[in-house]
Amino acid sequence: MRFLVLFTGLVLFGCQTVAERPAQSAIYSDKTKFNLGDRASSVWLSEKFDGSHTRQIIGDELEFSLSQSHREGGLDFGLADPNFKARPVSKIPDTLSFCSSYDINFSGAGRWWAGPKISVNWQGIESAKGNGDDWYENYIIDVASTSPQELHDILTDDYFDAEVLDDTFIAGSNYKHYKIRYQDWWQFWSVRQDYRPTGTLPIQPILNVWSANGLPTDRAFDGIKANIETYGEMSGEGRFRIDIATEPDAELDCAF
Repeated sequence: MRFLVLFTGLVLFGCQTVAERPAQSAIYSDKTKFNLGDRASSVWLSEKFDGSHTRQIIGDELEFSLSQSHREGGLDFGLADPNFKARPVSKIPDTLSFCSSYDINFSGAGRWWAGPKISVNWQGIESAKGNGDDWYENYIIDVASTSPQELHDILTDDYFDAEVLDDTFIAGSNYKHYKIRYQDWWQFWSVRQDYRPTGTLPIQPILNVWSANGLPTDRAFDGIKANIETYGEMSGEGRFRIDIATEPDAELDCAF
């Protein structure tokens, strides 16, 4: 998303010897989208971002660092499976499940959140403006630096003015759902009320809520990625990983 951020103190990395560490990519400190094996990483920076950042893929996980000094600056880091092909929302398998783990250590006055991010009908921000064919930027929040109630207050304030949708019980927790018209595109948010840094989530129940409230099912589900977004002054490091399955009863492995 283009406004909020994540920050918390989850857990720092466990110790590994050089011989134990899996193959890794180069360290990126720019906005390059890059692939290593079955993983791809992207980054977005706000216009007010003032600081530095690094990313590298090691095995199946993304390791990152961040230093951000502007109180309104932010970025997001993503990790996706590039083999997941775009298709209409209506063609997404009912059995699609997404597993993710987040290991984050940020300090500072800013805020952050993490979870699956789904784009529908992506055309590029500029081309999506005012052309009558909306882009949908969608967030599922599994863990954040702010409480679910604080996030609710942010999303429903006068600036974002979110429409509050029905709740659903998914993967052992209640999820609150929101719809926002943000600048020239739409956003759906689904916020877990019992945060967790690791877990598996069936995607179809959330798509059902979004679709019932305006998400077009004939437009392309462009992909799903693990995502961390930040906003404000903070610094630190972290890592995250994902696993995706479309087969029923598939065993996902996303734990560190």
